[in-house]
Amino acid sequence: MKRVPATVGATLALLMASTSSFAATTYLTCEFADPSGKPQVFNFALDQEAGTFGVYVPASGSERMERGTFADNKASLNEGAIAWEIDLASGTIIRDRRMVGEKDQGSCSAISAERSGFEQ
Repeated sequence: MKRVPATVGATLALLMASTSSFAATTYLTCEFADPSGKPQVFNFALDQEAGTFGVYVPASGSERMERGTFADNKASLNEGAIAWEIDLASGTIIRDRRMVGEKDQGSCSAISAERSGFEQ
């Protein structure tokens, strides 16, 4: 029986972990700085298997589910006037507000389905 070097085993484990990071629905809360001092909060439900990218706005109760793109530990959604790109590895999000020509970056953290605000 041949032994696999530790570095090969570690590399395989990392690759398997990154490909399964979207195995189940991932719920995130993301914050953007706001001039008022109170952060803008958006919650997301990412489901790679279903190909869906959900957006929930706690301040208004608005919720929508769209077809998203999932690749390289990133999830993205183009809604026309606004686009989102979430980097799960770094816990960052880029919001591209195309209607006003502005991009900003925020930070994300994992939350439970119950805290996400999405209807179960």
